[in-house]
Amino acid sequence: MAKNQSVEKFQRLTVELKRRVYTDAVAELAVQSDRLMQTMISAVPYGPTGDLAKSIRKESDRDGLLMRIKAGGLLTMRLHGGDERKPYDYARAVEFGTEKMNAHPFFFPSYRLMRKDMKAAMKRKITKTIKQYSATE
Repeated sequence: MAKNQSVEKFQRLTVELKRRVYTDAVAELAVQSDRLMQTMISAVPYGPTGDLAKSIRKESDRDGLLMRIKAGGLLTMRLHGGDERKPYDYARAVEFGTEKMNAHPFFFPSYRLMRKDMKAAMKRKITKTIKQYSATE
């Protein structure tokens, strides 16, 4: 039985729309994650040029759909005063504080400040892509 031409056209358009939405969403996610990183770097309490600011980075899966912003790691590892066997991550100490140092949070407050705007930007981008594509066909 032959397929209806309008059904075939609808299927092609749906596949193309899915590809466009995916491509635009990945690009917007990259933009939003870069904005978040810059906000976190600007909120680092000890200046945006030190090891802590340099340790803020973005990691993504191979598809680009999952972006993780991280801080700390090898760049911010320090040794406890007298005990060299117990390294600690200075980024965590700054964010959450220690027994000897007050917290100076920069990571999670930046995320909480921007998360609604990031979600809204993603929704706007996807909606705009769908509307643009729908209007051209």
